[in-house]
Amino acid sequence: MPTVLVANRGEIAIRVLRAAKELEWSTVAVFTEKDTSHTAFADEAVKLDNVSQYMDAKSMVEVARRTHSTHIHPGYGFLSESTELALACQEAGITFIGPTVDTLRVASDKMKSRQLAISLGVKVAPGDRIRSPEDVIQLGESVGYPIMIKALDGGGGRGIRIVEGSGEVEDAFKRCLGESPSKQLFAEKALTGPGWKHIEVQIIGDGKDVVHLWERECSVQRRFQKIMEIAPSSLSRESISPLIDSALRMARSLRYKSLGTFEFLFNTRTSDLIFLEINPRLQVEHTVTGEILHTPNGYYSRKLTTPFLEEIMSIDILRAQLLLSLPETSLHSLSLSTVAIHRGCAIQLRLTAEDSSRSFTLSPGRILAKDLSWPSGPGIRVDTWLTHSAEWIVGTDFDSVLGKLIIHGLTFDEATQKAKRALRELRVGAVVKTNVDVLLGVLNHDDWRAGRIDTLWLERNLNDVLRLGSPGQKDSSPSQSLSPADMESAATSGGLGSQSTVSLRPGTVFNLTFSPQTSASSATHSLPAETKHTLTLSSVALNTFPDRLSGTIQGTILPVPFSFDLIQSTSVSLSSSEYEFGDQNNPSHVVSPITGKIVDLHPAFADVQSKTTGKAGGDDGQKIGLGRVKKGETLAVLSVMKMESIITTPRDGVIERFGNGVRIGVIIGEGMLVAVVSGELKSRL
Repeated sequence: MPTVLVANRGEIAIRVLRAAKELEWSTVAVFTEKDTSHTAFADEAVKLDNVSQYMDAKSMVEVARRTHSTHIHPGYGFLSESTELALACQEAGITFIGPTVDTLRVASDKMKSRQLAISLGVKVAPGDRIRSPEDVIQLGESVGYPIMIKALDGGGGRGIRIVEGSGEVEDAFKRCLGESPSKQLFAEKALTGPGWKHIEVQIIGDGKDVVHLWERECSVQRRFQKIMEIAPSSLSRESISPLIDSALRMARSLRYKSLGTFEFLFNTRTSDLIFLEINPRLQVEHTVTGEILHTPNGYYSRKLTTPFLEEIMSIDILRAQLLLSLPETSLHSLSLSTVAIHRGCAIQLRLTAEDSSRSFTLSPGRILAKDLSWPSGPGIRVDTWLTHSAEWIVGTDFDSVLGKLIIHGLTFDEATQKAKRALRELRVGAVVKTNVDVLLGVLNHDDWRAGRIDTLWLERNLNDVLRLGSPGQKDSSPSQSLSPADMESAATSGGLGSQSTVSLRPGTVFNLTFSPQTSASSATHSLPAETKHTLTLSSVALNTFPDRLSGTIQGTILPVPFSFDLIQSTSVSLSSSEYEFGDQNNPSHVVSPITGKIVDLHPAFADVQSKTTGKAGGDDGQKIGLGRVKKGETLAVLSVMKMESIITTPRDGVIERFGNGVRIGVIIGEGMLVAVVSGELKSRL
C-alpha cells in the first residue's frame, strides 16, 4: 500500500491527507513549531527545523526516505512546481505526484511556456526575459506602458508589479527580484482593466490522453491575488471554446500527466485571447470544478441560452490525481475519457487574515476556538486549517488564507444567495481582521450580478465594495447592526458576539497609577515622577476584552470626556527591552504600519553599524545623524507572507536614528519605531 508524504501545511495538507486516507494509503505530515493543526490527519508527523525547509527539495526527500514514503504530494505553493523536487524524487525512487520532470521544465517556467504557446499559434502579450531595469525601460519604449514585471517562479500575486512609466521601474524591479526564489524575471505588456477577464481551464491527463474539466473565472483580484472564483465563467460557450481548444493543444503537446491549469486573459470587448501561464499543479480554486454534489445532466444559464455546469463536474479532482500517480491508472479507468456537462454554479470565497481598510495588510493575531463559528448547511463546504485546537496563531511566515468557503447552487443567483448567508454566519473573533467585508461587498454589487468584473475592477471599486460589505448594509449580518441600547446591554453582560468573562459596566470607576520603571539602560534618561489618575467608564460600546474594548472615558487624564478603542494588535512576541514604540502623533517618527520581517534597510543603516559597536539602533547610534533623505525614499522593506512591503520617508529631512532593535532579519511589530526623520540635524556629532 502506498505511503504519501504531504510536503505542505494548512488546509491543502488536510485536503490531501483526507483524500489519501479514503484510499487507505498511509500518510506522513511535516510541520513547524506552533503550526500543527494538519498533523492530526496524518498517521505520522515529522517536525522540520525551520520554515525554509518547506522550500528545500533535498530536505523533503530525506524525510520521505526516513519515513519509507513511496510518494510525495507537494500540494500548492512551496515546491509544487519544483523541477528539482520532481527530479530528486525520480533519483530516489519516490513517486512525485504531479507532472513529469520534462513537463515541469516547460510548464513551471513562464518564458518556456510562452514559447510553447507561440509555437502552437496561441497568442501571448509582447514581452521578454529581463536582467536589469534598463531592459524593462527598453520594452516599455517599444510596446508602450504599462508594463508588468513578473518573477519566472512567482505565484499567488508574489513577484508581480505593474509600472506605468520609467520612473517606477527600478523599485518595482527590486521588489519582484526580492520575491523571486530563482532571482529570474521577465516583463510583458500589461493587459488589464475594463474588458479583461482572467479565465483558466482545468485539464487532467494520464500521459497519453488529456481532457478538460471546463473553466473557472478568477477576475476578482487585488494585487493580482485571486480572492473569489466562480465556475463556470460568465462568458458564453462560444467565447470559451477557443480557450479550451488552446489549453488542450498545449497540454497534448506536453503529453501532460496529472492536474494542470492553463490561464488566459480574455477581452470581452474585442474577443482577444491571451495566454498567461501554466500552473502544473493542483490549484487553490480546484474546489469549484469538482467534488460535492452530483446532479442530473442538464443546462442552465442566466439567460437560458448558455449551458451552466455543476460544482461543477461531480469529480473528486484530488482523488483522481492521487490515483493517476499509480502506473495502472488511466483516464479511461477513472471514467474521465469523455467530458460531461452538468448544471449548477459554484463560488469559492477565500477568507484571509487581512485588514481591507488598510490596503489588505496582514492582520496577525490569535484566534480562539470559542470565538470561531463556520457556516454550514446545504451547498456550503469549508476547507480550513483552523481545526483540532483551542487556539491558532496567524503569523508572518505563511500566506494569509484562513479558509475557503465553497458554495454550490443550481443557479448563479442561488449560489450568490447561499454565499451571502454563509458570510453572515461566519465568526472569527475581534483580534484578527478578515476580508469578509470585501467578499460580501462584491456579492452585493450590481457588477457581480451582471458579470461585469475585470482584473482591476476591485481596485477601482474598492470604496463601493467596502460600503456594500459594511455591517450597516441591508445584506450584512444583523448581529453587527444592533441598536445603542442593545450594544450597551451586550457589552455589560460580557461582550458583543463574544465569550468575554470580564464584566465592565458604565459608571465603573478606576484608579490608574503611572510609575516609571528604572533600569540600567534608562538611568541616564530623565524620567517623569509617579502620577495618579481617576477614570470613569462612561459607556461601553464593545467588550470582547482582552481582544477589544471600546467606549467613552472621562477623568483626570484629559479635561474632557473622550472615546477610546483598545485593540489587541498582534500576536508577535516582542521584547519591550529590545524594541521601542513610535509616537504616531510625532511627524518625525516613522512607524511600522504592519508586522513583518525586515529584509532590507536604507544604506544609512550601514553607518550605524560602522559608528557603533555593531548593534544597530544602540544608544550611541541613536544620537548620530545619518544623512539626508528625500520624501519617498525607502527606509525599510518588510517581508510578509513572502511579499515585500516598503516603508518610505514621509518627507525630506535627516535620518536622526533607527529604532531600537531595528536590523535586517528581525520581525518588527505594528506600531514599532523604524526611524526618526527630522527636518534638520539635531546634533551630537
